Amino acid sequence: MISRASSRAARPLTPDAIRSGLKTERFGRTLHLYDRVESTNTTALEWAEDGAPEGTLVLAESQTKGRGRMGRQWISPPKLNLYLSIILRPDGDPRHIGLWSLTAAVAVAQTIEQATGLPARLKWPNDIRVHAKKVSGLLLESALHKDRLKHLVLGIGLNVNLTRDALPDNLRNSVTSLREELGRELDRIELLQRLLEQLELQYQSFRTKPPQKVLETYTALSETLGQTVTVQAPDREWSGKVIGWTPEGALILQKTDRQNVVVRSDDVIHVRQNNAACD
Repeated sequence: MISRASSRAARPLTPDAIRSGLKTERFGRTLHLYDRVESTNTTALEWAEDGAPEGTLVLAESQTKGRGRMGRQWISPPKLNLYLSIILRPDGDPRHIGLWSLTAAVAVAQTIEQATGLPARLKWPNDIRVHAKKVSGLLLESALHKDRLKHLVLGIGLNVNLTRDALPDNLRNSVTSLREELGRELDRIELLQRLLEQLELQYQSFRTKPPQKVLETYTALSETLGQTVTVQAPDREWSGKVIGWTPEGALILQKTDRQNVVVRSDDVIHVRQNNAACD
């Protein structure tokens, strides 16, 4: 569990403090820390194009145009949360991108549970939730060359010390932070270190274990599997029961007519559980 000491909770992010005690081989060893950027993913994509090594971390105290999936805004007030992006250079097969997104979600959820004891659960495709409220989101972006993967950038926004009154009114019932759920501030540096360690561990496992192992781990934390949901895409909508995932990590939806539909994350605007407010 992360220390309760308020003096540690208030520590500013610094490269030396982040590297001190960090137990990774690659993740976070090359580190670019900014006071403010438009988006850590945008900055990390630029570093990736310039040849930055795998595991390079781009971190910011605030974002002016933080973004999630489908161009949504990610609220990024300064010096409260974690806004980070990691450069990855995995196998060149782009079919594995969806699985890595699920793997990263597992890493974030396990970090939250290990560091706080809170029950983190996964809402497909990229939300991490605590007590049915979103606490973290992922944005995975890729660059291809001749249908082969050049690199990935994994963006993570994690609400750490955000307070409810800092959120817009329309988000207060669906978004939360670790501080709100625990009733106390957390040390962002210690939480970041644990997150980087867990991400590297899961990434190594992802590269060596069969896809079924990834899906088994994700399923154990999923709050979407077995639910009746409505899936909205830009040009269509499906309703049905989530019955599983494809080997590539796409969602399998059984419609009311018993026909199955495969829904890929890059086609989805959002997944809404029917008869529940979990947008």
